Amino acid sequence: MLSLPPRQSGTTLTQWLYEELRRAMLSGRLRRGASLPTTRALAAEYGISRRIVVEVFERLRDEGYLHARVGVGTRVSENLPEDSLAGPVSPSRPRRAINPLENLAQHAVHGWPVRPFRAFEPALSEFPVELWARLTSRCMRRAGGAILAGGDSAGLRALREAIAEYLGASRGVACSADDIIVTSGAQQGLDLLARVLLRPDDSVWVEDPAYPDAVEIFRLTGAKVVPVAVDAHGIDPKIGRARCPRPKAIYLTPAHQFPLGMSLRLDRRLELLQWTRKEQTVVIEDDYDSEFRFSGKPLPALKGLGASEHVFLVGTFSKCLFPSLRLGYIVAPQRWRDPLLRLRRQVERYPPGLPQLVLASFLAEGHFARHLRRMRELYAGRLALLRSEVGSRLGGLLQIPDVEAGLNTPAYLLGSMTSREAVERARRRELEVWPLERYALARKDLRGLLLGFAALSDRQIRKGVTELARALG
Repeated sequence: MLSLPPRQSGTTLTQWLYEELRRAMLSGRLRRGASLPTTRALAAEYGISRRIVVEVFERLRDEGYLHARVGVGTRVSENLPEDSLAGPVSPSRPRRAINPLENLAQHAVHGWPVRPFRAFEPALSEFPVELWARLTSRCMRRAGGAILAGGDSAGLRALREAIAEYLGASRGVACSADDIIVTSGAQQGLDLLARVLLRPDDSVWVEDPAYPDAVEIFRLTGAKVVPVAVDAHGIDPKIGRARCPRPKAIYLTPAHQFPLGMSLRLDRRLELLQWTRKEQTVVIEDDYDSEFRFSGKPLPALKGLGASEHVFLVGTFSKCLFPSLRLGYIVAPQRWRDPLLRLRRQVERYPPGLPQLVLASFLAEGHFARHLRRMRELYAGRLALLRSEVGSRLGGLLQIPDVEAGLNTPAYLLGSMTSREAVERARRRELEVWPLERYALARKDLRGLLLGFAALSDRQIRKGVTELARALG
């Protein structure tokens, strides 16, 4: 039988069993591939409830430490989550040759252990890894030396054409391949725009609360960040003009405000476009997860509305496909294209060729549209379950607003508990939550948590809400 150290005073049976099994696997006392006793046998051996053993086994399976098969039983995984941090391989565990595509598949299924309520990760286990591998193999065979030799600083033309077609159909943006610059993710896109468009002491309107990495990029250029509080309908241009009447640029997330989730109301969109065009103020539209809108009509991008030649649209495939793809894009007005490409050539030359070629095929052959349809349905169900569970278990403590989009949602605290206290209590139960105040710039009225749902199974959502209720109750 499996020998485990005695439980320390103050440690629950569930936490003791989880930590000791995990420690045994990481230390090698439980070898990779080794069979574990049945839940019934382990419960009898230590005189604990079988329900506790089943719960711990399920958690370890969810986190990638165990796998179970009918007729085989439960075994230690051959690839533990901590392997991605491993240094030199010990002689007792020789390194085998790893196929990069196989490694991608392992990451998509296991990766870092996903715990409730991880906010920024899509459902990686649902990504069609085998299809992506076949496309990669086919693209490599057909491209040959051409894809190895170099690239265009604006990005592969086939990918830019596919992105332009997608944006025209789904976001109402009339653009061509010549308007698009492929970037190594949205973060690089924002960095290029900040360095080309802004000079020290230029003023930039930023929604409050906001995406902190974007705010930091603007500050690194020496620009003055002007927080403009959002309300239930997004940013209000009148409030912004009262605070700073002549900004050089405006940064916003109009499709799905980060992190509060509302959409910018149409009349404000039109007012903002008309005024910024007149004042020659550029608008940076971060379209970070607009693909995941679960109800109502699709909202056109600001860039898709009239008189938007001064609007830059920044998009990414990290949220809708997988983060390590590191591909995004800028739709730029033509007069800014050359300055952006000059800077691009100085800092990176061009984006990697093979991933662009595979993504172009993924888009052009309809796989992207099919994947998005599946994910919208999946995420809509997970958000509905999270809202239902929070309503039934945390009523009076937390309230999730009527937001129907994205990978995460705000949850507002209703009682007297501070966000900091709520986060500390939740993290003691190993829940991944962030306070809404983390994203505030000048506001002092935000009190709540950011909860992710996209990467969580139904069981994880239910268990996570149960743990959160215990933490906050």
